[in-house]
Amino acid sequence: MILIRLILLLFLSSTSLQLLADNLTITIDGVNAEQELNIRSVLSIQQLNDQEVASPSRLRYLHSLADNEIRTALQPFGFYLPQIKTELSKSEQGWSARYTVSPGKPVLISELDIQLSGAASDDQTFKQLLTKSSLRQGNPLIHSQYEQLKKQLSSLAVERGYFQAKLTRHRVEVNLATYSAAVMLYFDSGPRYNIGEITFAPNPFDDDYLRSYATFTSGDSVQNRSLIDLQSALIDTDYFQRVEVRPLWNQMSDTEVPVYVDLEANKRTKYQLGLGYGTDTGARAKIGMTKRWVNRQGHQFNTQLLTSQILTNLSAEYSIPGQNPRRDRYSILFSLLDEDSDNVETRNYSVGISRQQQRGSWQQVVALNYQQEESTFSGETDTSYFLIPQINYSTISTKNRLHVKNGYSLSAQFRGSSKALISSEDFVQTRLSAKGIYSLNSKFRLLGRAEAGTTWVDNFDALPASLRFFAGGDNSVRGYDYKSLGPRNDSGDVVGGRNLLVGSFEIDYRLKENWGVAAFIDTGNAFDDVEASLHTGMGIGLRWFSPVGPVRLDLAAPLDKGDDNSVHLHFNLGADL
Repeated sequence: MILIRLILLLFLSSTSLQLLADNLTITIDGVNAEQELNIRSVLSIQQLNDQEVASPSRLRYLHSLADNEIRTALQPFGFYLPQIKTELSKSEQGWSARYTVSPGKPVLISELDIQLSGAASDDQTFKQLLTKSSLRQGNPLIHSQYEQLKKQLSSLAVERGYFQAKLTRHRVEVNLATYSAAVMLYFDSGPRYNIGEITFAPNPFDDDYLRSYATFTSGDSVQNRSLIDLQSALIDTDYFQRVEVRPLWNQMSDTEVPVYVDLEANKRTKYQLGLGYGTDTGARAKIGMTKRWVNRQGHQFNTQLLTSQILTNLSAEYSIPGQNPRRDRYSILFSLLDEDSDNVETRNYSVGISRQQQRGSWQQVVALNYQQEESTFSGETDTSYFLIPQINYSTISTKNRLHVKNGYSLSAQFRGSSKALISSEDFVQTRLSAKGIYSLNSKFRLLGRAEAGTTWVDNFDALPASLRFFAGGDNSVRGYDYKSLGPRNDSGDVVGGRNLLVGSFEIDYRLKENWGVAAFIDTGNAFDDVEASLHTGMGIGLRWFSPVGPVRLDLAAPLDKGDDNSVHLHFNLGADL
């Protein structure tokens, strides 16, 4: 029985070696990676690479075609007289086809005739394109550069309103006797078309207000990019459920093309209702109402009530578009907030005005708020009032905010008050925060978070809870309860601090498309003195990458001696950045 098994094993092994020995290996030497890729794309024998050779005669036939095919594949790179050595052999290791190539010298461009006619001959953008082109007299002839310039001219013509543009003459002539090339490229742009009257389908807004979203006016050149930009901007307003911006070529007069904006408005009023749970807030609910437009000038109004086991917030905002409504907006704000947690009891009433501007990738918000607040610590309630000028800057960089692979967010806040301007105390406060995400590969991500703040004030006791710093909780130091970290009074109650310092490092691993696990360490505290006594929490978490953003379920415990070492559960929903 053992002998039969050995014979069978030897037979199978020899058969496998025989099959392996009939496989083909193709080697190409003497060219760079790009040239080799092009050679393999036209090489007929390439279809048998790493395959079993069933027909040696067919293999030899395909091998005989290789010389001409390699020559053809090198011509786009300007090599017309290469030296090629071809070898086909068989050994115990299998079939081997080796092609040793010496490309030689490239053909040089001896004559270059590029002519631009039509209205584009005075267009500086076309002149810049030709100046940047790699096609130069005396340079090697690379066909891809020639084809790229043709495509760039045609694309630029469409983009800048030359809709009758065409290549009138274009050819490349290679003279092998002189080993040189002549390139000819004639491009006629025709006339440049301009935007005529801009009209809108019937809608609830003034036409002048909608025109303020456009980056062009009547008389400007027709550019596809500008038309698409207007379409995107109007969709982003949330006023409309459908927008189509199109030039009316059939109504063109000379070179004036009217533009028609077809619109379909959204429902004027939007209602929101939501239920949820967070370990910081407990069970929570949200009821909201938004008037997408109040009048024909695009004013908006929204109000919402957020309520949870520890916090109730009623807020309202009336928004007025600025001169450039894409980047400029004014708001009147009103808020009532009542918070009653284990560590903070406060009631805050505020009203204010703000101006929001987009400055490049940064959003700037300048605000002036008046607030009155009642804060209770150790059973004693103090009432304060402040007129607070404030400026915020924030930016987010990522391709997809709901599912971030790589990106970051930064924010800075500066605010203060003066007793000379209807305030209980002078103070200046700043708060900085940063988040970053980096994907190591398709499975692992690194997440970092840092936050710092400081307050300059003579009488800290005069500041209400909303102007003090606290740490601990879902978005601060996990392993500790919400706002449980900070300086304490004689009764042992957390009263908040002048300063804040929090940091976090996390790594998560994607198990499946929508599920993952994480491990993290957080550290930080709110404090009064220059030297901070930081508290650290560490834990693991489960992640569900839902369609509306990540859902996080974390288990964390404090690492510091003297702290409550019980495991804390943290549940949170929201974007990573």
